[in-house]
Amino acid sequence: MPGVYWLGAVIALIFSIIINGWLITLCHKKSWFVPAIRPRDEHSTPTPRVGGIGIVIAFLITIVLFLIFSNGSLGFGNATIFGIDRNLVGFLVAIIWLSAINAIDDYRGLPWQTKLLSQVIAAVIITGFGILIPTLSNPFGQQIVIGSYSSFLVIIWLVVISNVINWLDSIDGVAGGVSAITLIILFLLSVNVAVNQPSNAMLAIIGFGATIGFLLYNLRGKVFLGDTGSMFLGFLIGVLAIISGGKVATVFLVLAIPFLDASVVFVSRVIHRQSPFLADRRHLTHRLLDRGYSKKTILLVFYAVSLTFGLVALNTQTTGKFWAVLATMVVMALFILPQSRKKPNI
Repeated sequence: MPGVYWLGAVIALIFSIIINGWLITLCHKKSWFVPAIRPRDEHSTPTPRVGGIGIVIAFLITIVLFLIFSNGSLGFGNATIFGIDRNLVGFLVAIIWLSAINAIDDYRGLPWQTKLLSQVIAAVIITGFGILIPTLSNPFGQQIVIGSYSSFLVIIWLVVISNVINWLDSIDGVAGGVSAITLIILFLLSVNVAVNQPSNAMLAIIGFGATIGFLLYNLRGKVFLGDTGSMFLGFLIGVLAIISGGKVATVFLVLAIPFLDASVVFVSRVIHRQSPFLADRRHLTHRLLDRGYSKKTILLVFYAVSLTFGLVALNTQTTGKFWAVLATMVVMALFILPQSRKKPNI
């Protein structure tokens, strides 16, 4: 079985490299998906926002191949639709819907209200196909039973995590790289003997391969992730955290810095009576750039922190993850909150 996992990663990687390379060439030739450079942008050369489209297509092609030749590796439960696992069908429908809307946004832009509504609809589709959060781990006692609030919690969770990844997409390599680290941590957790969730592992490793193919171009400034990619990665990670249960704490720990940064920025925008979805230079990556840190240094810091927390998540129980997240919150508060009192650069 381990060989099948890495086969999935390699297939997705190859398709991602080929498709992204083709899309980059096509977009430069046709001037598609190449928006004007904004004052807050860090790049100076027009760059196509099609990396996410390449990731999604590579991911879907790989999934289809596995459904044809190895359908048993993608089953989460007993319920099926046309012979395909019901949970997987719901996830694919939601991803196709979400990617179509965000591809339009990457091409010509959409109001934030429209994008938020599309995220909610995608999350509703997920719940409608049976992907729910029946319980939550409690670091101080018995599991918390969610009950009738499960669908609402799933919608909140997926919308929040997709926007966390979206807001992380500020400099080349950060959102894609941190997402890849999160996916490989979820893969390692899923193949753990004590967890043993092969279908989760397969989705995670396929997503990992597709993301690495994108990063080979993105780290050289050839292509951007776009909202299509950030929303896809957010939904993929979010679904993997709840499908089959038990990985929300792991995801939150690996993405602790992005989660907390997004929370601080969200509150800061509300305090300044601005739209919570306003695009500006208030995020941690921009603060570090403004303090004189290089993009390479920032990238390595984010990777190192995510990987370290990922290894902590793999080797600790819920209580240990709770204290690790709490320690991160304290560090972030000391670093960011003094800055958040200042009027932000937009």
